[in-house]
Amino acid sequence: MERGEAPEEATEETATVSCPHCEGVVETIMHEEVLQYGAGKSAVDIDVVLPVRRCASCDIEFLDHAAERVKQEALCRHFGVLTPWEIRDIRRGFGLSRAAFSELTGLGEATLGRWEAGALIQTLANDRYLRLLAAPGVIDRLRVVLRLTDHDRNGRKPRRAERRFRCLDDTEVIKAKGRMFRLHKEAA
Repeated sequence: MERGEAPEEATEETATVSCPHCEGVVETIMHEEVLQYGAGKSAVDIDVVLPVRRCASCDIEFLDHAAERVKQEALCRHFGVLTPWEIRDIRRGFGLSRAAFSELTGLGEATLGRWEAGALIQTLANDRYLRLLAAPGVIDRLRVVLRLTDHDRNGRKPRRAERRFRCLDDTEVIKAKGRMFRLHKEAA
């Protein structure tokens, strides 16, 4: 597991949920709710069905990671973007760490971590970029393009770009395409 990365989520079938209060047996009840996202006139209501946990012993009801995942998925589906685990799966599908994926794609490593943790929802533009990266052959093409920009066609590193500007004294004359330019000092 990478530093700062959340552990793999257990599925409902494999997860054993116990009451956080008394450690009693917990049952799951599906409950319809309306999530309100945003504030003021831009707020939107999103219908979700959340798994609510209820303890048979102490009658406490609570939401856990499964409900948070349902909320996150509902938000992402509402905005038409990839979910955090879909983003993580794209990166992992290429066998890349966050750092390597970040270097290859130009996406910030910390930002990528926030997207994968669900702490931040990516913009539509970044979501489209991620979807393009997931298409077959795109990452390989990106690697080729990056190699070509790092090396010339003969495999040598390109020379450093020469300076385009240099300091001239006030008497120097510059010839450019048959024209003469004389530098003048401005009055202070």
